[in-house]
Amino acid sequence: MAHVEAVTRDELLQRRDGILEQLGTDLATFTERARAFSLVGDEWDTWDELQNIAFLLGDDEL
Repeated sequence: MAHVEAVTRDELLQRRDGILEQLGTDLATFTERARAFSLVGDEWDTWDELQNIAFLLGDDEL
């Protein structure tokens, strides 16, 4: 059985901001690096998580 967890928009935004803060970058810069295939190692997993957050927020810019 799948586990479903409800999250608020604010929680998603906080999660995204926390991720970017840990990386020491902003969303636009990280997105540019991803599109240029310049990410390394775990950054690809982080990119996947950021895309999932964007999807849940209804943001199709990533």
